[in-house]
Amino acid sequence: MARVWCFPGEENRHSNPYTAILIGQLRRLGHSPSSPGWKERFTGTCDILHLHWPQKVIQPGLLRSLRTIAAWAVFLALQKARGAKIVWTMHNAVSHEQLRPRLERFWMARFMALLDGIHAMSESSLAQARLRHPVLTRIPALVAPHWTYSGAYPPPAATIGLRRDTVSFLGDIKGYKGLDDMLAALENAEPDSRRYLVHGLPESPAEATALEARLAALSGRGWRMEWVLTRLSDQEMADRLNETLILLLPYRRGENSGLAILAAERGTPVMVSGISAFSGLLDELGPPRVTAITAPLSHRQIAEAAQAAAAVAGAVPLHFVARRSPERVVAEISNYYLFLMDSGGRKLPR
Repeated sequence: MARVWCFPGEENRHSNPYTAILIGQLRRLGHSPSSPGWKERFTGTCDILHLHWPQKVIQPGLLRSLRTIAAWAVFLALQKARGAKIVWTMHNAVSHEQLRPRLERFWMARFMALLDGIHAMSESSLAQARLRHPVLTRIPALVAPHWTYSGAYPPPAATIGLRRDTVSFLGDIKGYKGLDDMLAALENAEPDSRRYLVHGLPESPAEATALEARLAALSGRGWRMEWVLTRLSDQEMADRLNETLILLLPYRRGENSGLAILAAERGTPVMVSGISAFSGLLDELGPPRVTAITAPLSHRQIAEAAQAAAAVAGAVPLHFVARRSPERVVAEISNYYLFLMDSGGRKLPR
């Protein structure tokens, strides 16, 4: 089977277990995955070099970014010259952080020129990426969905009781995730009896202070607001999803959402914006498990979606879990590796 170098690898387990799941499944299938250090990257060889989130090469400091770009560019070109096939799992075509947009575009143009394969998680995200980056049209693509997290997150604590009147916004609080839209919807309406929970870490202390003031103002008007402005642990995420009637994901951009997958596989209904990140979920599950937001988000939309979600909250969609199991999806990726190695990636129809 293949010698596969994955970046990031299992060290990413606690921040995002996606790549650790991939490596575990590749081992099960007989491949030899690893994530070597810099010395072996230049002295060793592999069959497949599989990268995720290459935009993270861009750092806040310019000089550090340039050094890192240079190191990665030389490393990838060297391995390609030695016969490795370079594959990109396209979580996002453009980074969320956008620390240095011009430098990111410079780096990604050079990165894409080295690619032999692309793994996209939906047809719509692939189409959007190819529209933005025409060079991707020449690269054979595998479309295989974001797998479920299976046992990567713990079960909810046995002592946590269900509170199925809760509308939640969970996860790190960043501008593109649209928490402002949820709060504006409440600010423009009269309080109802539901519990509204915000649990996540803002991007800066100043933003945390401003957000807390806004949440307190809503609470002062009579809304049942609860908030914890710290990063969720894996256990807290499991517990919060367990007590949520409907999870709000009013994202403004992005091609994929691991949180949406985790919620769906745990039986927590979600309300999502109409971006490509959620098109697959809307097609597969639809309302009341996955309800689309009609912009602008309003309290009426939230209330109607929450009322409908009560019929399915807590019930796991077994067909969805089976279709998106890591075993099934990584088997497709394994076959894609072998295709690239055997044929040079010339004939895969996409």
